[in-house]
Amino acid sequence: MHPIERLRYVARATHVPADVLARETAMALADFVGDDAGLLIACRRILDRQPASGPLVWLAAHVLGAPNQRKALWDAVELLEEDSTQPALAYSLPDDAVVASVGWADALSTLARKRGDLGFVIIDTDGNAEYHIDRFIDDGQNIVTVDAEAIAQAVFGATHLLVSFDALGPEHGLAPIGSFPAAAVACHLGVPVWGIASIGVALNDRMYGGLTRRWNEQTNDSRYLREREEVPTTLVDQVVTTAGLITPEQAVQAGGCPIVAELF
Repeated sequence: MHPIERLRYVARATHVPADVLARETAMALADFVGDDAGLLIACRRILDRQPASGPLVWLAAHVLGAPNQRKALWDAVELLEEDSTQPALAYSLPDDAVVASVGWADALSTLARKRGDLGFVIIDTDGNAEYHIDRFIDDGQNIVTVDAEAIAQAVFGATHLLVSFDALGPEHGLAPIGSFPAAAVACHLGVPVWGIASIGVALNDRMYGGLTRRWNEQTNDSRYLREREEVPTTLVDQVVTTAGLITPEQAVQAGGCPIVAELF
C-alpha cells in the first residue's frame, strides 16, 4: 500500500482497539522515518482525524523527540501491546464486586472473561452496549444494561464506577459522554470511582491541553451531542494503570509523554 493511502486508512479508522490503532499508526508512520518534515505532517494528520486519542499523542511525541525514530516507534508499539492495565484492573477489584460503566469498553471484555464472579451494570448512552455484549461475552455472565436516564440508579446498585479514559490530564480526563454525571452521582453516594488509563492515556498538562484544543476544534457538534466529555479528576478516586491502582496525580506524573509542541 502506498504510504499516503496507508496514512489515510489509519486516519479514518473508527471503533478500533487502542493497541491495534497504535500498531497500524506505527506502520503508517514508519514510511516517513528519515523525512522529519513529512513525519511531523503525517503525525498531525493522524491526530487531526483521531483528536481524542491520548495513546496516539504519546506515540507521536515519542517518535518525533527520539534520535532513532524507527527504534522509538517500535519500542512504543511494543509497550502499548504489552500493556498490563487490564490484568491490573482484574486483580484490583474485590470478590463479587458489581461495576458500573458508561458504555462498553475493551477493558470490560477482558475483565468479564477474567472475573466470572463480577456483576456489570452498563449505562447504554450510545445504543451499542447490547451489540458488544452479544459479540464478546458468553451467556451466564451477570450483565445488566440500563438507559442513560437511569444513571443514578445504575450507580446506586454498584460497588464501583469504572471510567474509561481516552486521555487523562492533571485536572480533567476525556471519557464517554455521561461519565461526568455518573462520576458526580458516585461521589455523592460514596461509590468509589476508578479511572482506567492504559499506556499513553495519561499526559502532562501541556500535551493534554494540546489534545483537548484539537478535539474542540475538530468536533463541531454542541457539547451535549458529542461522544465524549471532560471529567474533573477531583471526581476520580483512583486510576488503574499498568503500575496498578494509583491516584490521578500519580498517573499523570508516570505518563512519560515527551513535550512536543510542534504536534499542535
